[in-house]
Amino acid sequence: MDEKNLRDIAALAKLSIRDEEISGMLNDFSRIVSYVDEIKNLDTSSVEDDEIYQLTMNSLRPDIKENTLNRDALSKIAPSYENGYVVVPRVIET
Repeated sequence: MDEKNLRDIAALAKLSIRDEEISGMLNDFSRIVSYVDEIKNLDTSSVEDDEIYQLTMNSLRPDIKENTLNRDALSKIAPSYENGYVVVPRVIET
């Protein structure tokens, strides 16, 4: 991993990286990749498939109507509430 790759990944993740953080992050990435390489070299020949993949079933609960917050109660505890809706900060820029 080089600085250009790190900056490209940061841009894709919409992260801002300061110049003084680059060397530390490159070092961290190198350590992570080394650790993954160690995991790839583990001997798993003694592990059977049924030890890894266990049969799981969806556990469903009955659909029972329970007490919920009404709009008046919600409007009192919400940080911002307008026209019957909780107002939250914008997370996607348009």
